[in-house]
Amino acid sequence: MEQDRSRMSDYMKKLYNFTNTLVNKASKMYRLNVKMLLTWGASVAGLVMPLDNYIRTGRFNLNEEQTILVLVGVAMMLFYNTRKTTSKVIEKIREENLEDVFQVLLRKATELKVSFVDFLKAINVTVGNLMEIVSYSFLIPIITDIQKVAQKTSSISETAAMIAQRLIASGVIVISAQVLTSLIKKLLKRFK
Repeated sequence: MEQDRSRMSDYMKKLYNFTNTLVNKASKMYRLNVKMLLTWGASVAGLVMPLDNYIRTGRFNLNEEQTILVLVGVAMMLFYNTRKTTSKVIEKIREENLEDVFQVLLRKATELKVSFVDFLKAINVTVGNLMEIVSYSFLIPIITDIQKVAQKTSSISETAAMIAQRLIASGVIVISAQVLTSLIKKLLKRFK
């Protein structure tokens, strides 16, 4: 149990650190102030980390700076698409001639978001707007971990509470413990 707690806490820190690194590199490389992405921390990583993997394993031939710029552009479009900062990021993407890659990744991000919403609906979690989706998106990379925990436990309520407590304790979750516990219970029931 202690090992599971540590692993989950480390995982949430990894998600938040991914977003923090992305924000810091965008600031240093392109002088972009996208610190607002830190507000959603782990949730940003939940949507953007799979895209980072997609870029690095695909045929995009982007360098590190270009990858950071495109990922920040997608994150800004998903989280803050009407802000002045978003237009600055899009302008940099145009200057780097990365519009095509950006569009491909934005479509992938939209597909991921739609698939995730469908998944939440399948477990009877209603999401009414993008902010609610974003509130749950930190789960995307850990669904497999939740599935493994569900298969090894007999008490869904106990496991759900334990996972929720660890996630809340990590300090990078934006939803309440009660909502999170309810969501985890639904996930565990679904996987069981």
